[in-house]
Amino acid sequence: MKKTLSILFVSLFGVALLLLAAFAFREYRNQRVKDIVIHINRKGEKGFLSKKEIKALIIRNDSVIGKPIKRVNTAKLEKQIDKNPYVKQADVYMSIAGRLMVNVSEKTPLLQVLNLKNQRGYVDHNGTFFPLSNAFAPRVLPANGYIKTGWHNGENIFDKKFRNTSLPVLFLLAKKIEADRLLRVYISQLFVNSRGEVDLVPELGRYVIHFGDSTRMNVKLENLEAFIKQVFAHGGWSKYRSINLEFTNQVVCTKK
Repeated sequence: MKKTLSILFVSLFGVALLLLAAFAFREYRNQRVKDIVIHINRKGEKGFLSKKEIKALIIRNDSVIGKPIKRVNTAKLEKQIDKNPYVKQADVYMSIAGRLMVNVSEKTPLLQVLNLKNQRGYVDHNGTFFPLSNAFAPRVLPANGYIKTGWHNGENIFDKKFRNTSLPVLFLLAKKIEADRLLRVYISQLFVNSRGEVDLVPELGRYVIHFGDSTRMNVKLENLEAFIKQVFAHGGWSKYRSINLEFTNQVVCTKK
């Protein structure tokens, strides 16, 4: 008898908890949105996006504040924010306190490209094109020269249309330069010459580094880094007119 009563008590307690949870959830869903809290994830304080701009995207068609939580479509709001070309990813959710929480990751440019038609644009670390901004102009590695191909914002540099162009090579080279502390300081520009090959423009000195095509990219950069440490560390950059990395296991220099 005691065992039966214990089981009955536990069952009733469980049902009560479920009813309480259902009531609390219903009350939470009927709660109205109190505020919008926006956080932008990026390097540094300044960037392409502002909290004011993100808030304007959220309330463009309908004011969220004062709306019952059950009527707020967070997935739809995420898609709405994602349409901004400077947004890498948006996460939107409701807090227990009734605040709409908005976490936005901002795109970081790896490369700024200028083609022969004077079209300019950024390429982020995933290879996606996005436009320049009047609000923010970060210092980023530029690439120009005989770049004939145009692009649309949102396209990726590894899309089929760019396969036989210099753009994928520029992107891969820029990633390797950014990852290397010495090369990041030493290289100031990428230039596509009339043969469609890449030349590197150094920060110091009036000479050109002929990089060539994408073959043996790691070896070429390793050779260049070794050459910088051995020769240019002693201020020898003024002696040369050009440096060629296209030959196997050697750096060929032309003096002035």
